[in-house]
Amino acid sequence: MFSCSNTLDSYRYSDPTIYSESDKVLLSEVIFFMKPYMMDAGQKKYIATEMLKNIYLKINNQITQKADSYPLDIDHLDSKEMYGNYFVTNQLIHYPVAMNVSMIPEQLITAGQYADLLNDYLNLQPGAYICLIVSFDIATVSGEWKTVYTPSFSFPLEVKENMTSINLGEFEVEIK
Repeated sequence: MFSCSNTLDSYRYSDPTIYSESDKVLLSEVIFFMKPYMMDAGQKKYIATEMLKNIYLKINNQITQKADSYPLDIDHLDSKEMYGNYFVTNQLIHYPVAMNVSMIPEQLITAGQYADLLNDYLNLQPGAYICLIVSFDIATVSGEWKTVYTPSFSFPLEVKENMTSINLGEFEVEIK
């Protein structure tokens, strides 16, 4: 007995190379660095956690895959202390993120939507886009993960022809 599934898991793959008959290379990855911090008496205290999880990015209001930052060794920081619900330090910490930017449609219902997915795999074509980091998770002192929402954290993305990845830069995010 066969059945149709409406899950998107079977349409994902981990090979970042996009093949095309025109020999054009499509953008498949964005790289950026996040620097979450808290303010203490007018001074920045940077969040010290192993990694940021579930970084939720939208490009032109379409969902991309969630990603985690690369893990960092924070056990050897010189000045780590507890501040509120987090470990913090005066040292600047950059959390590197490399995120696959293949767009994921929220739901595939019609045959045309499935055909669109197969035709261009929803990768970013050359052009200008708006990126929005919607939220990410940070570990608290107790080890629980807290979601931080960033509704106004947006930035431009310009995709040029034959780029496979792009560095978006560094972003500071205040945690309140």
